[in-house]
Amino acid sequence: MKLLICCPLAVALLAVASADDAPPVALRTADGPIIALWQKAASPNKPYISQLYAPGDKPIPLLEDSPPDHFHHHGLMFAIGVDDTDFWAEKDIKNAGRQEVAEAAATPAGDGFTQTLRWLATDGMRLLDETRRVSVRATGKGAEAVNWLDWESIITPAAGRDAVRLFGSHYFGLGMRLLPAWANKAEFLFSNTTGQTMVRGDEKLTPGAWAAVRCEIDGHPVTVLMIDHPANSRAVKWFTMGKPFCYLSAALGLDSTPAQLKAGERWTLRYGLAIISGPADTARLNKLAGEWTNSNPIPPNEKPNPAKS
Repeated sequence: MKLLICCPLAVALLAVASADDAPPVALRTADGPIIALWQKAASPNKPYISQLYAPGDKPIPLLEDSPPDHFHHHGLMFAIGVDDTDFWAEKDIKNAGRQEVAEAAATPAGDGFTQTLRWLATDGMRLLDETRRVSVRATGKGAEAVNWLDWESIITPAAGRDAVRLFGSHYFGLGMRLLPAWANKAEFLFSNTTGQTMVRGDEKLTPGAWAAVRCEIDGHPVTVLMIDHPANSRAVKWFTMGKPFCYLSAALGLDSTPAQLKAGERWTLRYGLAIISGPADTARLNKLAGEWTNSNPIPPNEKPNPAKS
């Protein structure tokens, strides 16, 4: 028992496992440290990344899973609304949806996975299908070390549906809840602040190619950078709030501009996350974002989103 208490990764694994019978799966590079924990089974209504770690001799955990104030916040998760079903919230609402796992396979190297999800309405009706691919890698050494996570979601109307309506609150999309240590002291940075709007309280929406949040944790500076792919089907409006808790989301603007996805159509959403233990100013973040975008070129059958800024 003492060994478990002294091992942060073991404690994290046990804490997340208590939320679901299926324990999380560690994602790591070959012979490298754990970069993320994958909650493979829906817990309770969706699978997600339950933990991310900043690089270092002692990996620093970043994410909170199902906190008391918002039990439906799960680490790094992707959810929106479809037709009349809310896939973001989970309890105390009449129209909560569930992302059911149809297939899931980790890569042989253990550095990622592919997952097929069926988005089901409260009554079990199949609304949306998703193919989700996530991979991790590590680059650099020392102060230049970066832990990376690449996320891709391809969503289509479920078979037999002529169309689905995509909607959501101003924070719906790929979002992450940071641990309490980030609350009230984290700083947000953006590729630019043109078009930034206040929503309520400390909440902001900011268009742009990337957004980042940085904070000093136990005397160590840590920065998390999120990057929007230029060919994504919907441009990001970065949702940020620093108090009373810290949240960053690649929101899709579905509150102001809902979308209709017809049979045969699809949305492709790709994002890069870079986690840095050390100083990270705007110049370095711009450089990392550029490197990620260049290493993920626009496929020949896709075009840049004209709404990107």
